[in-house]
Amino acid sequence: MSHTHASASTSAAVTVSRLEGQSLNFNLRCVDVSLANALRRIMIAEVPTIAIDLVEIVENSSVLCDEFLSHRLGLIPLDSAKVSELVKPYEYMGEDDSATDVHLELTVRCTDEHARDVTSEDLFSHDERVKPVCFWGNDGQVEKLPGILIAKLRKNQQLSLKCIARKGTGKDHAKWSPVATAVFKHDPVIEINQALVKTLTGEFGSRYSQKFIFM
Repeated sequence: MSHTHASASTSAAVTVSRLEGQSLNFNLRCVDVSLANALRRIMIAEVPTIAIDLVEIVENSSVLCDEFLSHRLGLIPLDSAKVSELVKPYEYMGEDDSATDVHLELTVRCTDEHARDVTSEDLFSHDERVKPVCFWGNDGQVEKLPGILIAKLRKNQQLSLKCIARKGTGKDHAKWSPVATAVFKHDPVIEINQALVKTLTGEFGSRYSQKFIFM
């Protein structure tokens, strides 16, 4: 798929070279490298997402302290399909919590002799549009990968907590950064001095008189 858009007043152009379900490659031409880097930083720091912001620990008999669990929960990526409907807490002056908050819960108790993995799949969301992201295998594999590990419980240990997810951006905290790589590579424009090429003799002349290939 290829689509090009160019401004009438400049020669800048964007060409989409590959567009898949969770991947987008595009070429940005005739602009300064600083602009390309600015776009990359905006994608990372200013695209709003939803992340767990508040955690209330009801019961924690695991070996991990409450603060450590809260930090791990905040970094679990959540599906942000509802992000456009939410308002950032510091921008909302009303009293309707549903405008800013999405509630999640987790209650797990180990009753077996073997250790019990507590993962992101154990989080229950009160809104189906805001739940932990599911990861699938690469390279054509279709099996679902295990959820993100939060803690391990031994027999009779329990973990029970309540979470509130909110809208934010990466410039507020890293937990709101989109879970994606945003990188760019500078491809320079190479121009061949044909007049100089014609002056080459011997081995160099025969090599460069045919065709130039640059990778």
